[in-house]
Parts: sequence; structure tokens; C-alpha cells
Amino acid sequence: MPATHRRLRLFADGPRRFIAAGSAALVFALTVFAASPVLHGWLHKSHAVAGNDDCAVVLFASGVSLPLDLPTIAPPSATWVEQPRVVTAEIFLASPRYLRQPERGPPVS
Repeated sequence: MPATHRRLRLFADGPRRFIAAGSAALVFALTVFAASPVLHGWLHKSHAVAGNDDCAVVLFASGVSLPLDLPTIAPPSATWVEQPRVVTAEIFLASPRYLRQPERGPPVS
């Protein structure tokens, strides 16, 4: 692989790795704040939050369930249509031309 391709690949992978590391650090921090009430309280003392229910740490720890009022869609009506069967009067059986194909047979000596 030429050096320019390697440099371009490293340049393209850099932001992806940075975002992945930042996301992992955010999940780790939220887990630590959710597990430790002391650190969670310290977080609220340093940043004034109106209510504890709106806290990102609490939402992360307990999960978010959003009640969605989705419109109901009626399933399509199913109608049965009888298809005519194809009846074959004769069955054609043919023996194979070779037991083993020529390219798969034993070597010729």
C-alpha cells in the first residue's frame, strides 16, 4: 500500500477513533456517577440542576421510556384466491449420463 493511502486512511480513522473514545468515556463517566451517590451529589453541587428526574445520570441509570402515541394502521385485508394446479400426466426419469463426471473420475493410467 502506498504511503499516501496509509496517510489518508489514518486521517480518515482519526475522527472515528476520537468519537469512539469520547463515547466510551461518556458511558464510563455516566456509569461511575450512577453507581456512586457521593459523586452524583458532587455533580449536582457543582452544576445547579432544577430536579433530579431530569438528570442525565438518572436517565442513563434507569433508562428512558417514551410513551409514543403512534397512529394505528389497519392490516391489509387478506383474500384467498384458489390457484389452478398444474397436473402432469407423465413423469420423465432419466439415468445420469456418467456415474462420475469425466473431470472428477480416477486418473487415466
